[in-house]
Amino acid sequence: MICITIYKTPEDLYRGFQVIGHADSVEEGADLVCCSVSVLTINLVNSLETFTSDSFGIRQDEETGLIELLFDRQPSRSADLLMRSYDLGIHSIADEYDAWLNVMTKEV
Repeated sequence: MICITIYKTPEDLYRGFQVIGHADSVEEGADLVCCSVSVLTINLVNSLETFTSDSFGIRQDEETGLIELLFDRQPSRSADLLMRSYDLGIHSIADEYDAWLNVMTKEV
């Protein structure tokens, strides 16, 4: 299962996210879930790097499927909008494929 944790402050501001795991299923739809999550996640990181001047750290491990991004400080309005878009997209996938994808929000 893929687990995604969206990190937010008590004031509902984004701090980052963590994606970990693989769908690990041969049932129909599993590859679609992995691909969809990967595309949204990689596109988010690339968009943050290209369209904002926000600084952040990234940890990744291909074997475990880990990608974790943490902003160094409060995200800009552009970064916040990109994070909101990612949050919307990930939740849309989870609504359809909850057997392979778990999304939660964690207050940090």
